[in-house]
Amino acid sequence: MGTEAPTKPAAPPLPREQQFAHLHLHTEYSLLDGGNRIDKLVKRVAELGMTSVGITDHGNIFGHVAFYLACKEKGVKPILGVEAYVTPPGKPRTDRTYSGGGEGGFHLVLLAENLTGWKNLLVLCSEAYLTGFYYKPRIDRDLLTKHAEGLIAINGHLGSEIGEHLLAFETTGDRKYWDLAVESAEWHAKAFGKKNFFVELQHHVRDQNSINKHLIKLAQDLKLSLVCDNDAHFLKAEDHDAHDTLVCISTARNKNDTDRMKYPEELYVKSPREMRELFDQYGAIGKAACDATVDIAERCNVELPLGVNHAPMVKIRVPAAKELPKHDDAKYKGDLSAWYRDYCSKFELQPFEKEPTKEQIEESKKACDAALRLLAEAGFVWRYGPDAKQQSAAADRSEKVARLERELKILADKNISAYFLIVWDFVNWGRQNNVPALARGSGVGTMVGYVLGLSNACPVRYGLLFERFTDPDRSEYPDIDIDLCQDGRANVINYVRRKYGHVAQIITFGTMKARAAVRDVGRVFGLPLSEVDKIAKLIPEQLNITIDDSLEKEPDLRKLYENDQRIARLLDNART
Repeated sequence: MGTEAPTKPAAPPLPREQQFAHLHLHTEYSLLDGGNRIDKLVKRVAELGMTSVGITDHGNIFGHVAFYLACKEKGVKPILGVEAYVTPPGKPRTDRTYSGGGEGGFHLVLLAENLTGWKNLLVLCSEAYLTGFYYKPRIDRDLLTKHAEGLIAINGHLGSEIGEHLLAFETTGDRKYWDLAVESAEWHAKAFGKKNFFVELQHHVRDQNSINKHLIKLAQDLKLSLVCDNDAHFLKAEDHDAHDTLVCISTARNKNDTDRMKYPEELYVKSPREMRELFDQYGAIGKAACDATVDIAERCNVELPLGVNHAPMVKIRVPAAKELPKHDDAKYKGDLSAWYRDYCSKFELQPFEKEPTKEQIEESKKACDAALRLLAEAGFVWRYGPDAKQQSAAADRSEKVARLERELKILADKNISAYFLIVWDFVNWGRQNNVPALARGSGVGTMVGYVLGLSNACPVRYGLLFERFTDPDRSEYPDIDIDLCQDGRANVINYVRRKYGHVAQIITFGTMKARAAVRDVGRVFGLPLSEVDKIAKLIPEQLNITIDDSLEKEPDLRKLYENDQRIARLLDNART
């Protein structure tokens, strides 16, 4: 067995009548289920002459930006979607009553037709995790009704609501299941509109094939359109074994187990020719279902607003000088912390209730610049005292004042004052509510952050560079990393959500490194632990090294790969 074949150049796009678009497809972000790596997927689609491809990972849109960018780079149109989990009719997504199985509900493919649809997809996927998670991130009919605009829905494969009812009808002959399928189709057609709801055909397993005749009749009776897809989980036919290994890792099973989950060998990214030949057996109906994939792809036009500034628009009332307490007021008895706490309480940051006008934005910028300056200058007194009594101290103070002035000017010039005030606002709220908070990372290197109380390290004393925080010549917003006490972190997050409308929380995906992948695959294959460990240790200890790189750099590993089919299969599965 040789190493991976070099990538073929992209083929010229096929004529429209020969095109096909995969609209139901899972990438690596269908975690431990999808085997399509985004980079390889997009290259393969281009090689096959396809002009568009969809992404419909299970319940999430984690990979969509990476997918979108990869498609744009290769000149392939990205179709952004999700295979959502929908609770049965009458069961709210918030119902976490265990029913003995099937807690994830029914599958439903949703595609964003336009930017409105994309925004609704964001809402649906977020709500699925925030309010509907029970075994799976679930939505319900009520939520779908409210956020159906701009979405195209596809329903009919095994696991979908219509598919499940029609399989029961095929198996039992009981008319009630047909009626349930009709009700589901009518509901979806009403919720999304007949033009935006499609009955789904697939052809690869016996149960699915057995209900296709019912799906066709259902679509004809209700005057609905049909579309076909392949529910692609891996890239090429020869990748089935590697995908099967991935499923074994996901389900903690051994490849030799006979009673485990197995995916059909046909669930790969087939060429347009393969898909059209597959549905030739359905005659004109099959051709129309293939053509519908191209029609849908042409209708889906979403340009992600990447690089757009999404910082909340805020306004602040700058108090008059007479409203601000003086540090030498007798009531503070020299306690500068008590004075600065009162000083900060006079400033209240508020988001705009609706989209601000250009004039309001300009006024807000001036007010935020002024407020940040007042808070920073008062914070300077809090940190360093009201005056310098010795000449050496005066020189030191002058350096610090100059540093503060320089930073304030850069923040104002780069339009970052409001951003800094937002961070100050929730940190200040947290401290007032007994939630300790402190900046770390490059944010510690700012004099403004220090005098506002975001950090406790004087940047002049410790030689910390402001340029590590933000380069004056770059326009993007810098990171301000804030550690919040775990006991009150949720309260601070809820405060921000209530005040500004939303909070975005990041996620970090762990990927299987070369050695870990070899060990996981070796376990699935049932190979002796000592032998797998020996192979894993042949992989050089180098950051982000791949198995392909290892085969080139390590002669002993290459020799095992070329002379032992078991090892070759192990490494081929691990690197796919």
